[in-house]
Amino acid sequence: MDGARLRESWYAALDNAQAHFRQLLTSHTSNEWKRIPVANDGATPAAKGKGRASGVPEVADVLVHRRATKSGESVYRSVLEVPIGDEPVSLEAWKSVLVTPELRKEWDPAVEAAQLLEMFDQATRISKVNFRLGWPSNPRDAVTISRTFNDATTLIDISTSLPRSPDEPTYLRPSPPYVRSDVALFAWCIQRIQPQPNEQNTRSTTPKLRITCFWQHNFRLLWNLGSGSNLGQQLGAMTVGLYKTVQQRGARVPLLTGYGNGVSIERVRFAIDREALTVDYSIVPDDDEHPQPSEHSLEELHTIREIRRLTRSVEFALPAAQGWDVQLTTKGSAEVSQLPWTAQATRPAASSTSLDGSVADQPKFVFTVKHAPLPNDHSVLKVRIVIELSGPSSGLRLNGIPQAIEELEARDPSSFFISQSMFQDASSTAEKSFQTQSSVATSATSTSRASTVAGERPQISRTLTERSAAAEKTILSRVKRNYIYFSSLLQEPEAKWKQTVEARGVSVSQLDSIDPTLVVYRAEATFVGIGLWDLYAAITTPGARAYWDKLYEDAVLLEDVNELTELWHFKTKPAWPVNGRDMVVLKTVYKSPTTIHVFAFSADDPNLFPQIPPADPNIIRTQVDLQGWAIEALSPNTVLVTLLEQSDPKGWSNKGSIPQQMITAVAGIGEFAIKCGGPPIVTRLEGAKANQLRYDHERGNFRVEYEGCAKRRVSSDSNTEQGASSSSLPVIECEIRCDLDAWATSLDIVVDPPPQSIAALRRHRFSANGGGLWLTITHDAVFSEQERLQAIVRRGPMSAPKDKGLVMVNGVKVEVDVEDMPEREMKNLTKQKRVKPARVPLDQPPVLGVIRRRKAEWDADQDPNASGDGDSSKASSPTASTTSFVTTPPSFATSFSKFFTYAVEQATTTTQQAVAAISPAIAGGEDAMPSSTKPPMQYALEALAFVQDLHAQPGSDGWATVSEKDFPVQRKIYPEISSVIPVHKGEKVVEGVAAEEIASVLKSYDCRKQWDTRFDSANILEAYGADAHTAFAVMKGGFPFRDRGFYLSSLLARETISPPASRRNPGEAEQSSGETRAAIFYVSASFSPESVGHFAATKYNAYSLPIGRVYLDAWILETLDPYSAEKYAIPSTRCTRVVAVDYAGSIPAAVNSMINGMLPKSILAVESYLKNISPSPLMRLPATGFMLAPPPEDKLRTPQTGWTLRQKDASRTFVTAAFVPSSKAYSSLMILNGPAALSPPATSDRTPRPSHILPGPNAAPSSPETEGAQASDSPSNDSVDAAASERRIRAARSRSPRARDVAGRRPSAIFTPRGEVRHPVDLLVAELIVDSKLYPGGYDVAVRSRVERSGKAQLALPASSTAQAESGGVLGDEDNVLPISCAAYTMPPSPLHSAGLNADRPPRHLLRFTLPTAQYQMSTIVDPLTGETRSAPPKPQWLLDLEEGRAIIEVRVRPAATTTDNAGAKTAAVAVNGMSVAVMSEKESLTALGRDELLETRAARADVLARSVSAEEQVPTRLQAPLAVAQHLLEASARASEPSDAPAAGEKDDTPVPCEATEAVAENQTSSESAAAEPHGHDGAAHGLMRFLNNYTLPFSPSRRSSAQLGPTSPTSPGARSPLGSLKEGAVGAGSGSEGPTVLTRMRTGGGRTYPLSTLVIVALIAFLVGSLLRSLLSPADFIYVVTDEKELGNVSAGWREMKRLLEFKYVLGGWDFQIAVVRRH
Repeated sequence: MDGARLRESWYAALDNAQAHFRQLLTSHTSNEWKRIPVANDGATPAAKGKGRASGVPEVADVLVHRRATKSGESVYRSVLEVPIGDEPVSLEAWKSVLVTPELRKEWDPAVEAAQLLEMFDQATRISKVNFRLGWPSNPRDAVTISRTFNDATTLIDISTSLPRSPDEPTYLRPSPPYVRSDVALFAWCIQRIQPQPNEQNTRSTTPKLRITCFWQHNFRLLWNLGSGSNLGQQLGAMTVGLYKTVQQRGARVPLLTGYGNGVSIERVRFAIDREALTVDYSIVPDDDEHPQPSEHSLEELHTIREIRRLTRSVEFALPAAQGWDVQLTTKGSAEVSQLPWTAQATRPAASSTSLDGSVADQPKFVFTVKHAPLPNDHSVLKVRIVIELSGPSSGLRLNGIPQAIEELEARDPSSFFISQSMFQDASSTAEKSFQTQSSVATSATSTSRASTVAGERPQISRTLTERSAAAEKTILSRVKRNYIYFSSLLQEPEAKWKQTVEARGVSVSQLDSIDPTLVVYRAEATFVGIGLWDLYAAITTPGARAYWDKLYEDAVLLEDVNELTELWHFKTKPAWPVNGRDMVVLKTVYKSPTTIHVFAFSADDPNLFPQIPPADPNIIRTQVDLQGWAIEALSPNTVLVTLLEQSDPKGWSNKGSIPQQMITAVAGIGEFAIKCGGPPIVTRLEGAKANQLRYDHERGNFRVEYEGCAKRRVSSDSNTEQGASSSSLPVIECEIRCDLDAWATSLDIVVDPPPQSIAALRRHRFSANGGGLWLTITHDAVFSEQERLQAIVRRGPMSAPKDKGLVMVNGVKVEVDVEDMPEREMKNLTKQKRVKPARVPLDQPPVLGVIRRRKAEWDADQDPNASGDGDSSKASSPTASTTSFVTTPPSFATSFSKFFTYAVEQATTTTQQAVAAISPAIAGGEDAMPSSTKPPMQYALEALAFVQDLHAQPGSDGWATVSEKDFPVQRKIYPEISSVIPVHKGEKVVEGVAAEEIASVLKSYDCRKQWDTRFDSANILEAYGADAHTAFAVMKGGFPFRDRGFYLSSLLARETISPPASRRNPGEAEQSSGETRAAIFYVSASFSPESVGHFAATKYNAYSLPIGRVYLDAWILETLDPYSAEKYAIPSTRCTRVVAVDYAGSIPAAVNSMINGMLPKSILAVESYLKNISPSPLMRLPATGFMLAPPPEDKLRTPQTGWTLRQKDASRTFVTAAFVPSSKAYSSLMILNGPAALSPPATSDRTPRPSHILPGPNAAPSSPETEGAQASDSPSNDSVDAAASERRIRAARSRSPRARDVAGRRPSAIFTPRGEVRHPVDLLVAELIVDSKLYPGGYDVAVRSRVERSGKAQLALPASSTAQAESGGVLGDEDNVLPISCAAYTMPPSPLHSAGLNADRPPRHLLRFTLPTAQYQMSTIVDPLTGETRSAPPKPQWLLDLEEGRAIIEVRVRPAATTTDNAGAKTAAVAVNGMSVAVMSEKESLTALGRDELLETRAARADVLARSVSAEEQVPTRLQAPLAVAQHLLEASARASEPSDAPAAGEKDDTPVPCEATEAVAENQTSSESAAAEPHGHDGAAHGLMRFLNNYTLPFSPSRRSSAQLGPTSPTSPGARSPLGSLKEGAVGAGSGSEGPTVLTRMRTGGGRTYPLSTLVIVALIAFLVGSLLRSLLSPADFIYVVTDEKELGNVSAGWREMKRLLEFKYVLGGWDFQIAVVRRH
């Protein structure tokens, strides 16, 4: 067939489809049309009402009818009528959408992709469409020819499939794995119906738009993937989708309207994302010599006139409302490329109207490009035109130069290209109502809807054998049930699998099930350099198993059950002592574009499968419950393979051997596929069933035998009624996929009998459509019905390189169509990022899922306008509710005007969106204003929960990139945060700084002024403890906007990850919590201003600034592992900032989005700021912030969970702190709870031994440190002369918690866990870390304290952080009640701090503040030698007050005043309350406290925040009432009426039990200190045998202190006791007993110092050697009697020993010989 006849056949097919369309159009009143109900999932009556009120159609508004044809196929018709109001509707927009194939996937849910193949003529086009239908077997495609007609009121578009022919072009040949479907008719008729003036019926007074679609499509499917109602739903969704796409994109699509002689269109593509039309065409010599017929119809005359008018020209129609950027490039020889061309843009005059008086369509202008004639007939000019949408401003730019648009008179309306007869047929149906007919039909058939729907289902070939319908249904149900089980196992979370073994790149894990009999294994491996189809072929080809499995024997295909399922019999060889095995399995394959599932299970029912062979007594039949393969393409050249196995090998082999078999199978298949490639495989058999499949790897051939099967044949005569030219004879098609890259370089194929036709298509191995060589072998089913067909695929002979890729069929070379892949695209595919596809079941029709998603999107778009007034005139124009508004972040312009213009251009797509972009972002509903019913801290806790979940699951799905400069900034809408304001997130690693140092900078508002250019000031309103507070912050708005005020609640939390499944006691868990810290969260969120209504707004918001809302402002700080693979400096911290702020007021949404996008960039400012400063002082105890428990595992109940707060340290509460960078002044405020800190402990469960310890009236737990204190307090005649450093070390040991239990252990009341007596220690008040680099000239520490006996009044916060740090806040200089002592230590360098790795850097100091309480808690004892009764001294007044109330303690640090000594050099010192304190060196500090104590973070002391579903309230009670308020900001009336006593924090519900409070006290007590060393005096215990204990326990003497005593002291106070008084008070006791010395000895032994294990080993070794020496001196020596003959020995009596020399050195020293010998005893 030549080209002319081919074109005639295509025109004939299009004419037949046009005639068929006219027939269907005129038969609209026929009774053969039956109504199909359209199911509207999830559409409530209210929702339907909203849709009609707003004028936006829904799927339920579409009327779908069905009409049966004589051939058995059905024609479907969908009709949708939409009121359009008085505004005209542009049919040009509908035409632009319908003739652009790339847009079809936007409105047709069944289409995956579409493209234009060829412009057949000016009004006819050929397109290819890939459908989603056909999976999980093979997808479908279609090649259609389309033609469009239109006039002023009607638009008709008709499509039909091209007929097959022997000389068809390449694009008409099969394109496996796609199967070519047949589109008999696909037509659209869009009519603009105007009401008739003389019509009496009032229902037609409103103009409307009628959309009609006729659909007749044969997908050649054997499987019923959807019922008739589903098809109706698909057509309804398609019709509504087309309407919505036209509303959104109709005015944004350029259209190629025509071209003339001398123009050859080569390629037309429309990029949806860029909204750009690309047209490639060539200017060729004119060809006007073809004969013209003498008579022409009107349409032919119109076509000839247009072709001549547009000679060497192309014409486009562009919507005038948009701006367009046109790029025109030419390519040719040097002479041709310089040919001139002209471009002209015209639009109709404003006064021009159509002949019928109606207003013209939506304004468009015509862009025409005309080229000069070619110099000769051998020249060709290549031209490319790219027309791209450039922004909301209208106009045209040609190659970057603005182009003027001329106004011309409109052309004659006869230029519309439409058939007059067709126009009359369409006009005849314009006034007919489909609604009336449809409602009647519906009422007539409503009683038999079930039967009607059943009759709508397409015909299914049910059986391939003689099985009954019930047996066939049983097989299908078993397959479905097993696939559900297989897919559910694939989707099990990773936590359910525990890894068992990993070898050869394969990881095997077992399902963690509570049922011990359920043993399911999973093997996973990733293979690189191989494609999806190659690996699939290696897995499903049984013969390939012989390559890697030496026990493989045979595999026989028993039955080809259906298109997807086969019955196989596998055999393995015996391997002594294991017998051979076999199994009979039913194997099914489901495929999708990126995933293939192959699953099998045992078939043992002979009634269903009579082909099952009987069991061999010498072979054990394996029971396979499930064996499934999941092959997933991570990238074009990377495949993830997952094997699930649940089987029982039976016999002696147990299930424990399965993992090794799985490793062998997965690794062997991967090795085979990589080395040998994918073997040939049958991917589809149509009209036939397979009888035998054999693959012999050694011989390199593949054999398939099949025979025709009428029950598998799909009817192909669906278009005989229309007279299509395609043959109606049935065919048999066999599709084979081969690998021409690795398996073979050429193929030699034998097909018997010879095929009717064969097509070969080759793609690149990494092609997305399926790489490899695809062979489609076609037989005539009539002549081959009774014959046995077979095809043999063999490797071609190794010959010349020119034969590479050669395919021979029966000795004849076959032409292979090759889909070329550009080199650039191939490189991009190899570098493509690996993405794991979502694991979804493949047996579900994908079209229904697309319909549901689009319905959800449409419903979401309609919600904002659901409350509208229902004006129908709004339905014809796209609104903000029907368009997708995605703001693209602009690049930062140099001026505000440039930015504003660019932001509007990028953020605006329609006029409504432009208004939205320059309007404020107004939130509705709950987003409008925070609720006053919630406590302020509840908003911070909700933000903390969101950030914790975001940190735990940092998925990238849905995040849009805003900026890539410096580091990526992303955004995403989270409805739980805000439905209007997106959440912005930025992440960066800050090197050289630890997380704690960054957190201290973020918490300080004064530091924030240095690095945050948008931050102005902040006033703290309330403090809740642990640095949780509320504040009013002011942010700079920037010109021309005012500043914004924000009511913020903030808190700091440290996350911990406890080791799973560990049954440790609580103490160990708490101890380890500080070392497994995962992240630090610092979050802020806005709360309701009414919650702080008792404050005077005029005081903190004097300028009445507009109030914004911070939905979320969070920092996530993670100190990176110094031993990780990343090459970061040590330390380094990963900083993540997550923000969502609404600046409210008049700030436009675009500016608000721009500011939010810039906020994550503040990480750079923080990094720059930290590089130039030293860390500020840090309060280590009491802990700042909270410990955060891991999130609950029950994610479904998380939104309803509340918060619980478990108090870990009842003695101390951190209130607030301030640091001023300019003056380096630091101040912190804390509360010391006296009753909790000084209360006696609960009685221990351990029963103590009888003792004569007489508890005094205020006995408290004692620790071993006190024993040394008591011994040293006694006067002695022996004076101890030691060095000053030794005194400091021993004084520090008295304060060391080394003898204390590890944090969290529950101590006994009297005895330690070792059974030793516990001695009292001084109360540890606070610990402060100061970096000496911050104060090179030294620093002064001021400690102020005040005791409140009530302990219930709220504290007053300082006026400002600067005033608090520099001049003091709550307490004045006269407040100095408590005698607080301070000791200074040097902390060793830590790798997790920026000072850790710099040897020259000044060290950090640890200041420990203590109260001398141990001497008042000493137990009353009786001296066993003197009989004196010793008791504690009387308690001073400050201690009595503290036991009944609380102490307010303030610590201030500021640079020291520089002093000059005699030499004139500056000296640095540490002074506390004006008294100099010596700082211990690092060595002394390590000896005194130990490294662990110096570097411990005290994180275990922080209160624990946890989410719990059993919480009584959403917010813990302690976070509902503040501990301190800014009284200077209160209203005058509120300050006057403020009660003196507020509820105490200690009386809250979450106050710990006394035993927990005592536990915290015991951990923090240290021994008391005195100002100078005192001489020792003799006591009763200092004489006699016990005298050495005096000297041994000297390090614990409190008289050897070097630190300063703070607070007032008097000669009468216990702090300034004389040695005599010490003797009397320490030695006098009440009572005596015979066991007194025993008790005292035990106490002193408990106070002994401890030694490391190495010292113990050395002492033991020395003792052993000394013992051996002593033994050798006491035992007699052995004398040797040397004999030369054994006869001289005679009878050897007992006691003699026989010695044989091994080595001897004579005359070594002084006549001595050195010998090495072995000795035998007789």
